[in-house]
Amino acid sequence: MTRRLWGIGTSRTIRPHWMLLELGLDYETVPLLPRSEGMNDPEFLRLDPRKKIPFFEDGDLRIGESAAIVFHLADTYRDHGVFAPEPGTPERAVFHELAFFILTELDATTLYVLRRHEGLPDEYGEAPVACDAARAYFLRQVGEIERRLADGRPHLMGDDFGAIDILLASCLAWARFSKIDLSEPLAAYQGRISARPSFAKVMTVNFPPDALASLGAGVN
Repeated sequence: MTRRLWGIGTSRTIRPHWMLLELGLDYETVPLLPRSEGMNDPEFLRLDPRKKIPFFEDGDLRIGESAAIVFHLADTYRDHGVFAPEPGTPERAVFHELAFFILTELDATTLYVLRRHEGLPDEYGEAPVACDAARAYFLRQVGEIERRLADGRPHLMGDDFGAIDILLASCLAWARFSKIDLSEPLAAYQGRISARPSFAKVMTVNFPPDALASLGAGVN
């Protein structure tokens, strides 16, 4: 079976790379950077007319959206490691609640506002008031994550590292890059996640020198 992941260099492409590394799965990386000439590759356009990364091929399956890829991997390759609760269980419902909260309230609603109007002002325009509001909103909403971690659990769902931690840790790293100060509990959580061997490896895979050079304009 051929597994191929298109895309590097963003806070969203890091998520499926990380999950693949945690599972120990072999795959091919296509080092496609956002807004690069490679986005016009005819094969990529044929596979993904939306021109969005990450994009993943797993045999006959072809999907985009970072969390969808991560969840597919967690469910399909449970024999390589358990990183998500069983579908149909109460624990899975909590997992989905947290996932959608992270993806909407932390990622799309706040961090992506900063990405567009501070990282790419020539394309989306400057909007300092919106960016200030986004930072304040992020700090309010991330308080829910602090509340969940207040019982001393090392990971968001409890004792074990899981796919949900990949989503959260990528957002917290993005927040730091966007000059949002994390509280002590969140910084401690991020430190635990960053100490995983897979984290050091995925940083090398997702942020090679050319990708790091592109970060002058921020992360995607």
